[in-house]
Amino acid sequence: MSSEITMKKIVATTLIFSLLIANLLFASANAQPALPTIYIRQDGSIDPPTAPIRRDGDVYTFTGDAFARIYVQRGNIIIDGAGYTLRGPYNGTATDIWIIGQGPDQPTNETLVPWVIGLDLGGADVKGLTIKNLNIKNFSIGMYIWTENNTVIGNAVSENIVGILLSGCNNGITRNYIGKNDMGIFFGVNTPGDEPINITLNHNSFVDNDVHFSGCVCEDYNTTEPMHTWDDGKEGNFWSDYNGIDADGDGIGDTPYIIDPQNQDRYPLIQIAATQPATTPKMPVETIIAAIALPIIIAAAVVAYRRRNKKNSENTENVVDT
Repeated sequence: MSSEITMKKIVATTLIFSLLIANLLFASANAQPALPTIYIRQDGSIDPPTAPIRRDGDVYTFTGDAFARIYVQRGNIIIDGAGYTLRGPYNGTATDIWIIGQGPDQPTNETLVPWVIGLDLGGADVKGLTIKNLNIKNFSIGMYIWTENNTVIGNAVSENIVGILLSGCNNGITRNYIGKNDMGIFFGVNTPGDEPINITLNHNSFVDNDVHFSGCVCEDYNTTEPMHTWDDGKEGNFWSDYNGIDADGDGIGDTPYIIDPQNQDRYPLIQIAATQPATTPKMPVETIIAAIALPIIIAAAVVAYRRRNKKNSENTENVVDT
C-alpha cells in the first residue's frame, strides 16, 4: 500500500513539474523581448556602440533593421534609414490604452501595449534634424517632432497608433508614406493654444489610415489662426479616401481635400506620391570575388595562349630552317 502511495506521489510530482516546465516554455516562446533604447548622445556617440547604425561625421546611417526606440540628444544631424526598419512592440491591440487626442481621463493598461515612441527628440535644442529613408512601424507614436527646423523626407511610417506627432513649428514633412496607422499625423501643442505653424506638408501618401489627420477637435475654430495648407501651391498629397475627380487629367484633383475648417489640401494628387523606402540590394561576396577574378583569369588565359602560339611559331621556323 505504501509503495502504491509513493508511486502516486511520484506520478503527481512529475505531472506538476511537467506542467510547470510547459508553462515556462510557452511563456518564453510568446514573450516579447524587452525593447532596448538606442541613444544618439549629445557628443555624437551611439549608445550602445553595437547598434546597427554607422556614424560618419553628422550622418548616421542604418546598417540593418532594429527592434528598438531611438532617443536623439544631438541636433543638426542626418539620420538615414537606408531603407531599413525601426520596429516596436505594438501588435495592433490598443484596448484600454491611452489614445492621444481622446483626453487624459482614459483607463490605461501598460501591460497590454507598452506606450513607446519610435523616434523621439531629447531636448528643445535637438533641432535641425533630417530624417530620411527610414521605415518606422509598430509603435504607439512612430515619430515625435516637437522642436523646430526639422525635415522628415522619404520615410514610411506605418502600423502605429499615431504615425507622426507634430507639435514643433517650421518643420517639413514631404514625400513620406504614412499608411495603416490609427492616426496618420496628429497636430499637438507644446503650450496651450500654440499649434504648430509654418509647416510644409506635401507630396506625402496617406494610405488606409483610420484617420489621416487629427488634432484638437474644436467646436469653435479660431478664425484668426493661419489656415494650414497641405500643398506647395501647385501639388499636394495623395489621400486614399479622396473621392474627387481629375477631369483634365493633370494628376491633380479638381476639388480640394477637406480635412477640417483649418486644414485642407487644395491640390490633392490622384496617383500615390511616395512609397516605402527599400534597402539597396547588396551584391553577395561570392559575386564580388567572381567579378574581380574573372577578368584576371581571362587576361591570364589570353597571355598564356599568345605565349603558346609564339612558341609554336618559333618551333615551326626552326624546323623549316633545319
